[in-house]
Amino acid sequence: MAATPSGFVTATLNYFLEPEHGGDKLYRAGTAGEKRRKYKEAQVHINDVRRQEDNFILDKHGFQLVKSDTAEKTFDDEQRIQTLYYDECAELIKKVTGASLVKPFGHVVRRLSWKAAYDAEKDLPDDARSVGPSNARFVHCDQSYNGSRERIKQVFPEGSEKLDRCRWAYINVWRPFDYPATRDALCFADYASIGEDEIRPITIQFPKRRDSVLVSDENCNNPGAMLENGERDPYIHGPEMVTSEALQCAAPGTPNQHKWYYASEMKPDEALLLKICDSKKGVANRLFHSSFEAESDYGPDRHSLEVRCAVFFEDQPLEE
Repeated sequence: MAATPSGFVTATLNYFLEPEHGGDKLYRAGTAGEKRRKYKEAQVHINDVRRQEDNFILDKHGFQLVKSDTAEKTFDDEQRIQTLYYDECAELIKKVTGASLVKPFGHVVRRLSWKAAYDAEKDLPDDARSVGPSNARFVHCDQSYNGSRERIKQVFPEGSEKLDRCRWAYINVWRPFDYPATRDALCFADYASIGEDEIRPITIQFPKRRDSVLVSDENCNNPGAMLENGERDPYIHGPEMVTSEALQCAAPGTPNQHKWYYASEMKPDEALLLKICDSKKGVANRLFHSSFEAESDYGPDRHSLEVRCAVFFEDQPLEE
């Protein structure tokens, strides 16, 4: 994807639609119905960070683009991802943030475009299994403060006491692989440009497999990452909660109200750090993001990988 001469692209993003206008505070992840959810569309300007990458830092803006090559190239081996690549992500976060302990706990590999997934699922019932992970085409932050805290407690129980003792954060590491991302780029909003009054908490409902249909059971945590046929579940990599609190936000009044950015033609030897949550006050503690479609898109479907990490700063006390 090439940026326009003005340094930005214009795109339509999907924002939260208030329930009185047909929106929904429930997001059913991993189902065909998730792509039929209604949103409020808004046209925005998305600025290219190229030639100014060093101006954006994680604690101020909520995101940071870094040079970071990896020994893993194809991301088609679960064991290598969860050992070799998880270790690389942990070391990268420590280097950038100064954190003393980083625990990667889950990942999503995406090789399918949103449109391809939508077309493949158009005749399926809302609660049917999605055909595979595709790029998320709506403005969101993966977890709220409470959602992040509960998620970390679940996947890293031996570190639960650290949540009450030291600074902690939830950070994602995102990168393309196989080739540069020239379509369906990831965009991310400057933390300071979205106000507290614009935030809308939502509930994410994770699926539980029952025969060929996904159903929800709020009394049961989904413990597994394997499907009945022995293949790895494309949505669940390790233990998952049935429900969690995430964030969306209200649409802006003008195209420049929210300060959106992207990295044009992002390469496999680059990584984005995305701050989902941070217990420290006075720093960026969430990041709204989304994939988007632009007229300048070209090339094959984007291949990308996102790793989710629990991050601890054991030398910094928890701020009350």
